[in-house]
Amino acid sequence: MKQDDKIRIYLFFGIPGSGKSNVLFKFLRQKILEEKRQCNGKMTERSPYEVISFNSFNICAEEMCRKICRMMSVPCKAEISKTPKDYSYSPDKTYFIDTSGKLDEQKSVYDFFSKSDFAAKYFLAIPAVIDTSVLTGILEEYSFLKDFQIVLTFCDFADDKKMNQISEFFESRKIRIAARNNSGAIDGSLEFL
Repeated sequence: MKQDDKIRIYLFFGIPGSGKSNVLFKFLRQKILEEKRQCNGKMTERSPYEVISFNSFNICAEEMCRKICRMMSVPCKAEISKTPKDYSYSPDKTYFIDTSGKLDEQKSVYDFFSKSDFAAKYFLAIPAVIDTSVLTGILEEYSFLKDFQIVLTFCDFADDKKMNQISEFFESRKIRIAARNNSGAIDGSLEFL
């Protein structure tokens, strides 16, 4: 994803409880493991990754973010009173941005990171168990997102019929499903398609 001197950002959006944070940390884990493989099992002294959480929706989100980042040896910024403009960003790092469950806060985070300084990838977490009649409304709420990809979450709770319905729904709208995620621990159950 490296583009000139632009700052690399991965942003995760979705309704409350959709699995945004779970997906973010599983994706981060995969990136760390890739980095280790490329460096013959050794990471550089300073992590090339950083997590910034703007997740003020859940009272425990900030502390959970810090603890998981400590376990992964990745810097974390999770001061809920700060906004994206309150931080400095470096083209030497890749940032993983966790957003709040509040739609207006997600919009303001998107607006900031959609500037030309950033090479951003946007992911919308959608529970695979959600009724397809609700999906149109969710997509309308997230119409501010441009060039985003879907990560289906809670796939371990959806049967094949439901997975097919969801896949057909997004395929008919020409929206790419980038990954499938099972619930639970950060154990590599995020599968990119």
